[in-house]
Amino acid sequence: MFHQAEIARLQKQKELLVLQSDVRRRLLAVDWQRVRAPESWLNEGGNLARRHPLWTAVLAAGVGMLAVEVMRQPGAVAGVIGRLGRLGSLVLAGWKMFRGENDKP
Repeated sequence: MFHQAEIARLQKQKELLVLQSDVRRRLLAVDWQRVRAPESWLNEGGNLARRHPLWTAVLAAGVGMLAVEVMRQPGAVAGVIGRLGRLGSLVLAGWKMFRGENDKP
């Protein structure tokens, strides 16, 4: 008797796990469709710009500098990207220093 009850309990648990797996698979498919949609990327970009206006302005300035340099000298893009990388690294180091992240182990 005990053996049959245990088998029945395990069978119910298996059915529940299969149903949960199906639900998660469908949710993943819905999320995948949302991520692939161009409207989702545009909305997320707009939301990101509203949440972080300073970073958006810095990024826009960097892209503008790169675009101007490309128009002036198409072969000098690597130098501009290097300068932007150094500037970004400097800004990030300053940000960490002022936030006190260097004190953490």
